[in-house]
Amino acid sequence: MVHNPYNKGLLKALLGEPEAEALFSTDRLLDNFNKFEIALTRALYETGKITKPSHDKILSTISNFVPDIEDLIKTTQVDGIPVPGYVRQLKKEIGTPYSSDFHLGTTSQDLMDTSLVMILPELSRIFHRNLEEIVGYLQSLEKKFGSEPLQGYTRMQPAKMITVGDRIASWREPLVKLKSTLTIVDKNCQILQLAGPVGNRGEWSGKATEIALLVGKELGLETIEHGWQTDRTVFCNYTDWCGNLVGILAKIGKDLTLMAQMEQIEFTGGGTSSAMPHKSNPIDPELLITFGHYLPLLAAGMHQSLMHEQERSGSMWTLEWIIFPQICALTSKSLKVTEGFLKSITSIG
Repeated sequence: MVHNPYNKGLLKALLGEPEAEALFSTDRLLDNFNKFEIALTRALYETGKITKPSHDKILSTISNFVPDIEDLIKTTQVDGIPVPGYVRQLKKEIGTPYSSDFHLGTTSQDLMDTSLVMILPELSRIFHRNLEEIVGYLQSLEKKFGSEPLQGYTRMQPAKMITVGDRIASWREPLVKLKSTLTIVDKNCQILQLAGPVGNRGEWSGKATEIALLVGKELGLETIEHGWQTDRTVFCNYTDWCGNLVGILAKIGKDLTLMAQMEQIEFTGGGTSSAMPHKSNPIDPELLITFGHYLPLLAAGMHQSLMHEQERSGSMWTLEWIIFPQICALTSKSLKVTEGFLKSITSIG
């Protein structure tokens, strides 16, 4: 689901981020589809909505299911979403009379939204791990060089003298705050989407809450009293956290490029020039600045996706699929670039 021009070809190593991108792969999405349908089938059986033979046939079919990816690509073009093709393939495998009990009472959005939400805990763990490492490297640099004098600048003009420790503290402290808020942001995204075709859980004849609680428990997701099909703040709040982080890392990148220009910092492994062999270009800090400018453009698109008309918007929903995975991958890339450059610093001040 990572739709971008920069995770392939010559720019792949420079701009791609395989670890985060893998979380949005087709295999991962379909695996989450299966987990959702397994949890739903068990809940339907436990609440008496389907029989034991139907339950057993559906679960055994899902466990042995090998999707026809080429067919899913074609049907997604027709349907605008991969879920109908996925459901048709599985219903064909399940066969009559049990296929009518598969995917019972739910809808494509339940499957898509929940599958995307299920990705975020692992993504958040990647972010948390990298943030901890970055904060650790900053603390190490502060310990080594913190007492060194450094010219301070305000509005791009020489101001008063500061220390390297002062500069590093301005980088570190916002990251520490963001690390502490990540757990809250991630938890607030762990909400089951199970609302049915028009978002009112009207398909299960009084069993909707019980079914939702059972599905949420199996998937490790919170269950709320209603669906959130048109409330896209779940993904926008996560986007906002990513935007804050990438912006802070871009500030660090901007400081580092200026320090390199003024020879206030030394580092290994800088980029080379085709015409000026004496140069050592601060490629990684430049990337951080680039991401700091690019991610807000994507975030603006996510905020536009809040405008889901009526009970579901195909256009706003598709906009999310295009943008949100890019935001997540760029955030992870920014963290890895920052960490890599901090490791390369040999002197500051």
